[in-house]
Amino acid sequence: MAEGQGSYKVGFKRLYVGVFNPEATKVVKCMTWEDEKGGTVDLNITGLAPDLVDMFASNKRVWMKKQGTNEVKSDMSIFNIPSEDLNTVIGRSKDKNGTSWVGENTRAPYVTVIGESEDGLTGQPVYVALLKGTFSLDSIEFKTRGEKAEAPEPTKLTGDWMNRKVDVDGTPQGIVYGYHEGKEGEAEFFKKVFVGYTDSEDHSEDSASSLPS
Repeated sequence: MAEGQGSYKVGFKRLYVGVFNPEATKVVKCMTWEDEKGGTVDLNITGLAPDLVDMFASNKRVWMKKQGTNEVKSDMSIFNIPSEDLNTVIGRSKDKNGTSWVGENTRAPYVTVIGESEDGLTGQPVYVALLKGTFSLDSIEFKTRGEKAEAPEPTKLTGDWMNRKVDVDGTPQGIVYGYHEGKEGEAEFFKKVFVGYTDSEDHSEDSASSLPS
């Protein structure tokens, strides 16, 4: 197992995406984005460090505190996300004509995600999870075909994340992200992130059959 969260990591293998029920009490749909169906390009998470709160007295700092996180946000680039998956995570509705619509009643569902990389020295999996948040698609771009062939552009999704109650060694805590290294304990890690998920409730074609168990 790699030592610490600063370990040498290689690549961005896949992204597991869980969609909560309307009450956000359990995950009812799970998707795996990788390869030609949602190939993962990059993931950047910001806001993990909390703001410093301090107190000055007698011409010097006498007290300081850093606790929790700041506003946690994510930016990710995903290649060729299946249209149905994208509609689901950003809340786009699709009518009988096959048209997707976005407007005043559009509301993205709460989601939870796990990104998978690997330790560059041991080859063991490295996971980072964001526990509860929403995705948004900020822009759509059409571009003329150039004289030379160009690589396709990935879809860029932004995420805003918040705390969710997670049982940590028997104590419920408000958690915004989790980090796990290695195969040992990965099934329990996935179980806690994708809380309440069972295959029997997921009737999508891309169910979570590939989740560790």
